[in-house]
Amino acid sequence: MSNEESISHALTVKWKLWLEHDGNYVFGRGAYEILKAVDETGTITEGAMRLGMSYRYAWGVIREIEKKLGARLIETHKGGTVGGGGARVTELGHRLMRIFARVSEQFERVAGETSEKRS
Repeated sequence: MSNEESISHALTVKWKLWLEHDGNYVFGRGAYEILKAVDETGTITEGAMRLGMSYRYAWGVIREIEKKLGARLIETHKGGTVGGGGARVTELGHRLMRIFARVSEQFERVAGETSEKRS
């Protein structure tokens, strides 16, 4: 195998996906993971902990997206005096998650096919 062939076989396809609204970044992998974790755990606190980030950071990411879109991604409710509050991903949040996941899967498939064709 020539040096050029060796180099080309060692290359990997990488990409970064994000969603924009009115030309501005609003949603990417991090936001997807946060919403997914909140959806699975039912709270921002537990979702953030699962991802190894602070509640404040996760909630800040969500609020920033909501501000840019002018719509809610998460609805929260308070618990009693000993806690018990929770969070629910809105239909818009679920829609953004589905779009991101679907396009991401398509990118992964194409990247895998491209890698297979080089072999």
